[in-house]
Amino acid sequence: MSIEKTDDKYMVNSLRNGLLLMELFNKHEIAKMSLSEIAAHLKINKSSAYRLLFTLEQMGYIKKDSNKNYMLDTKVVDLSHSYLTSISFKQEAYAIMEQLRDDTGTAVHLFTLDGIEIINLQNIQPLGSFMSNILPGLRWPAYATVIGQILLSNLSDEEIRIRFNDFSEWKIYSDATPANLDELLEVVNSARGKDHLTSWQKFNNDMIACAAPIKDLSSNKIIYALSISFPVNAFTLE
Repeated sequence: MSIEKTDDKYMVNSLRNGLLLMELFNKHEIAKMSLSEIAAHLKINKSSAYRLLFTLEQMGYIKKDSNKNYMLDTKVVDLSHSYLTSISFKQEAYAIMEQLRDDTGTAVHLFTLDGIEIINLQNIQPLGSFMSNILPGLRWPAYATVIGQILLSNLSDEEIRIRFNDFSEWKIYSDATPANLDELLEVVNSARGKDHLTSWQKFNNDMIACAAPIKDLSSNKIIYALSISFPVNAFTLE
C-alpha cells in the first residue's frame, strides 16, 4: 500500500508498526522470530517492539512459545476470512472452478494482484490423491509467475515501472524469469491480449500451471486470474 507524502501527518506510527510487524511473518516466510529480530526488521528499539508484541499478544494476533519466539496466532485467520468472504465474485466463480476441476482433474485457483505480488483468494482441490499446497492467502512474486504476468498485463508500462521502481530482489527461478524491469516489461507486453499463459516448470520445478484472465464486464479490465496447476508428471507436453 502506498500513501501520499501529503498525508503523512495523518499516519499513526504505532498502528503502522503493528501492522508491519504482522506482515514480517508473511514477507520473510518465517514462522517464528525473536524480539531482537523483530526490532531489527522494523528498525525500532526493543522496548518499542516489546510493547507492540505485548499489545498484539493480548489481542490474540501474536503468541509466544517457550523459547520466547513470537509467531502469528489464530485470530489473524479471522481477518483473512472476513476479507475473503466479502468478495461476492468468489461465490459466482466457485461453481465454474469446480467444473474446471472436474474437467481437468487438476487443482484450480483464483488469484488477484496486490502491489507487486499475487495473492490466492480461493482454491479447489483435485479429487485424486494429489493435494495442492496453494492455499488462500498464499503470495507469490508477480514478475516470476504467468499468473502475475497476466494480471500485470492490465497495467500500463508506466504503472509497472512505478510499482517496481524500488524493487531489487529479482530472484531467478528459471530461464523464463525476468531478471530486471526491462525484461519484465517485455514479458508483460507479450502477455497482453493473450487468452492464457502456460508455465512448464518455469516457476516451480515440479509443477505445471496455466493461467487465464478474468475481466470486469463494465470496464474490460483484468481483475482476477484463474489458474490450474498439477505435477509435471501428470501430463505430457502434447
